[in-house]
Amino acid sequence: MKNAFLIALITAGLFLGCSKDLIAPAELSNNPLESQLDKAIDALVLKHRRQLNTVGFTLGVWKNGESHIYGYGEMEKGSGRVPDAHTFYEIGSITKTFTATATVQWLGEKGLSVDSPIRPFLPSVIPTLSKGGVEVTFKHLLNHSSGIAYFPSNLSLLINPAKALANYSEAKLFEYLEKGKLNATPGTVYEYSNTAMGLLGTILARENKKSYGTYVEEKVCVPLGLYETKAVLSSTEKMRLSKGHKGERTVDYWESLGALDGAGILRSTTADLLKYGAMVINPPNSALGQAMRTCQIPTFKDSKNLGETAEMCLGWVSLTFKDAAEPVLLHDGGTGGFNTSLIVDKSKKLVLVVCYNSYNGGNKEEAEARLALNDDLLALLK
Repeated sequence: MKNAFLIALITAGLFLGCSKDLIAPAELSNNPLESQLDKAIDALVLKHRRQLNTVGFTLGVWKNGESHIYGYGEMEKGSGRVPDAHTFYEIGSITKTFTATATVQWLGEKGLSVDSPIRPFLPSVIPTLSKGGVEVTFKHLLNHSSGIAYFPSNLSLLINPAKALANYSEAKLFEYLEKGKLNATPGTVYEYSNTAMGLLGTILARENKKSYGTYVEEKVCVPLGLYETKAVLSSTEKMRLSKGHKGERTVDYWESLGALDGAGILRSTTADLLKYGAMVINPPNSALGQAMRTCQIPTFKDSKNLGETAEMCLGWVSLTFKDAAEPVLLHDGGTGGFNTSLIVDKSKKLVLVVCYNSYNGGNKEEAEARLALNDDLLALLK
């Protein structure tokens, strides 16, 4: 699983940062060490522990209807509180899979498709976003082939990213889009774009006259029974929210991403993400379920930028491991102090979730260690 594309995905997140020295989580865990699986997973954690570069993390597996969740380290450095199944984490770009599902379902309700242009849903002052005679469609936004940049040029994350994102208004996003600049002809080049997914969230919010978070909760999370996946936590839920860290230093939560909420605002728990992965394997028999199925179909391949084994679905990445008969669906998420991996293997009816409360995007050693742990866990669970 360790290839250039995956390392790029796990180090990209939403914000790049770096800390010099690797740290290991405190030797605390709620793993009962009773079953063979408990002991095997603990052995793998010990194998990689010193390179994971995190204060704490929660690891969850779902296979054939059974869930197993383990916490390691601390929710905050020095707190002695071990994270568990219901500890909240910022899940960053995994939000994009929810944005994709909500968008596809909404388009269906309006009698439109992912091939519909986005132009009618933007202010009239914004020129038609096109290049090479190709106009940007919803599909282009959903599979990162729109040509819209990774982040808008009028957003700086160098000093205080949490504040900068919270202040990034709809007006600023539209001001950026007024320039009409695309980096490539839509549908020809893969370029991961927080801007594109943020724009989808803004369209959903505008069209439905409610916040992105409220809309996604009402249309996707609650119908799927994901009551611990949301943009805004209650005061009681905040007591279960882990601190985020860069190295051993706590960092500000990302309370809002402004007009880019659709790119990464959701919080969730390991228990809820396992439930979500199980729903991806077996979507409900409803319009929502059909939208989930549509989002799992590969729609774009760019061997130069994605590699030979990866294809873009709508919001999801489809990746075929070496010697594997079927691809898996996956997405990673990173914010200022959190990093989460979600891997769904439909053929093996397997879901793997690992939520870290430390993130140093751009640290290759950290990324490689976390990918190596995922590899070993997947091999164990086969």
